[in-house]
Amino acid sequence: MALRRLAGWAVAWLLLGFNVAAGQKCPSPQLADFGNREVQKRDYDLWLEVDRIARMPDAQRAVQIPHVYRDIFADLHQRFYALDNWMIFPPRLEGYRESKVPEQRAKVGLSFGYPNMFAQGISLMLFIGYPHQTEPLILQDLRSADPGAIARGLNVSGGMRESVLPGLFDDLQRISFSDGQCSDEALRTLVGYCVRRSAYLVLSNKGESFTPSSKALGLIPLLVPRFQKEPQRYVGALMELLPYAAAPKELLADLNSWWNTNLRLYALDALSASRDLLPTAYVIKLAGDRDPKMRGWSITLGFQKRRQDFDQLKPALAKLLEDPEWEVRRSAALQFAAQQDPICAATLLQLLKEVYRTGQSGDFYQFASEADYIAHQKFGFDPGTGPVPLHNKQNDVALKSYASWVQSRN
Repeated sequence: MALRRLAGWAVAWLLLGFNVAAGQKCPSPQLADFGNREVQKRDYDLWLEVDRIARMPDAQRAVQIPHVYRDIFADLHQRFYALDNWMIFPPRLEGYRESKVPEQRAKVGLSFGYPNMFAQGISLMLFIGYPHQTEPLILQDLRSADPGAIARGLNVSGGMRESVLPGLFDDLQRISFSDGQCSDEALRTLVGYCVRRSAYLVLSNKGESFTPSSKALGLIPLLVPRFQKEPQRYVGALMELLPYAAAPKELLADLNSWWNTNLRLYALDALSASRDLLPTAYVIKLAGDRDPKMRGWSITLGFQKRRQDFDQLKPALAKLLEDPEWEVRRSAALQFAAQQDPICAATLLQLLKEVYRTGQSGDFYQFASEADYIAHQKFGFDPGTGPVPLHNKQNDVALKSYASWVQSRN
């Protein structure tokens, strides 16, 4: 569950345009020079040093946190090796002393950026494992006038949780709403700090419920007016917070902003994640909207698994199987097919014929798989896993077989 939400969070912020204005970019790691042996040697030595500290007894490790923060991590996090340190995740603190030492790992050969990546991960592991020793160091950075220090403090704060270190909240909020150089990064960090439980060191018990703090949920009314001015910038934060709160009335009102399609679309993005489901009547209204994007949203909302009103929505959603827009028909057909509902059989046949004619192999194999699924049988479509061309006798026969099955249902 934690990883699913982590993925959802990443997509929301990256794909929905978590952007900063030109000239307001927060300092970020610089692309490292693969040919700089001196820097690579320093990265390797820092890896050895932080690994040595991580193997110390607990009390000694705790004393070393300021050294790791100021001297090791402060150096490492300034560099980024493209394709090498692509996944900086902290390992598990428990049992780390029994893991392989760097010299053993280096024997098998390492890409140039791996020592940097491993050393950053170990540093973050120590910060998360010793939060109270790390907190004053983070706060010093967050309160600095140096954007580079602020960026470092945000980087480390990203691994912390409000339930463990509530003292970071006010400074993260202050930077988030300052409209300063690092405000967007701070907001992303703040939201994660409030709502994401650690996916690395502390695994939540199955079935355990989670509710963010009242301070975290208090961010929603502060974000809404900003969202209404810059919806693309703030939609990601609202999508992370709204699963734990009632839908704000102001956002519900934005759904009726017929004159502002952009705001309306982003309001749908945000409210689709809300604890409160949008009313049945509104989803039906969307299904009849003249804007195909809105009709597409009716499919997204109408097929939400947590809805209890699908029987009321189905007639309106079924009409979209004959929508004039190809993408809307495709979305409706795939959603009904996922429910193994043969109501989409004729639409799937039309889509199959169209993509077979135009040579869209990806869609063809997906539609063919769904055709087998809704009919509870195999029509003999080529699985598309080999070097066989899309247009072949096997697919010709299978398409005719499926067409006969569809006709037999009428």
